Amino acid sequence: MWREVEIELVTSAPCPLTGWSGSVAYKTLLELIRREAEPKGKIFAHPLYRGDRPILSGVEGRAVVLEPMTQVKIRAVLTEQDLFYLLSAVSKAEPTSSTCPMSPAALRFSPLELKLGEGHGFAVVKLRFYPTAFMFHGRDVLYPSPQRMAYSLAKAYKELFGVDIKPIADRAPTALEIVGMRTKAVRVNIGDSRLVPAFLGRAQLAVFGNVDAWLSLLKLGESVGVGISRAIGFGKYKIEEVVLHA
Repeated sequence: MWREVEIELVTSAPCPLTGWSGSVAYKTLLELIRREAEPKGKIFAHPLYRGDRPILSGVEGRAVVLEPMTQVKIRAVLTEQDLFYLLSAVSKAEPTSSTCPMSPAALRFSPLELKLGEGHGFAVVKLRFYPTAFMFHGRDVLYPSPQRMAYSLAKAYKELFGVDIKPIADRAPTALEIVGMRTKAVRVNIGDSRLVPAFLGRAQLAVFGNVDAWLSLLKLGESVGVGISRAIGFGKYKIEEVVLHA
């Protein structure tokens, strides 16, 4: 069983973020869980959030300084067992020992359940991408490729629920198409001055055929991301609007 979690934390000292905030979120989750035991499953972290906005530190050299007593959020998907360890660690309210010390203040969680819908039609989905990158036979794909998205979502579905939906992903060439896009390629410092390529921006994705199934998968992608480096918060996007057409 997988769970979606959101932890509220408060910085206890000045916190300079020169690298990707998702790396900080992932390391913070690992530290908290390891206070109880080694993680038992994968962790799909988001970047750090301030309010409802992701902190895009490390993108094109951007630095962010969080002042003491700043409230931030860590969102992630993890196993039920790791949630148990996390709950135990958070209940002690001890600050983390990383270069960005934070004290847990609250934790919320809910089941990650996904039943693929069955409803045919046509829709246009407006997506806002945060740093995302795909790979195709060792080559960087720095735009929201419908096929790469489809196979990434199918892979995530199998990882999480043990069900192979590759036949659905195979239909991407006739079911999905980008009909509008404003994205740009960027370099992201993911830590230790390691720069990796990615893209961010907005895109409009046309969906034809089993729209309900594709919308269910896109909703899953909001939680676990698409593409590479999902553990540290790459591949996250927000569904801004869904327009259904008769």
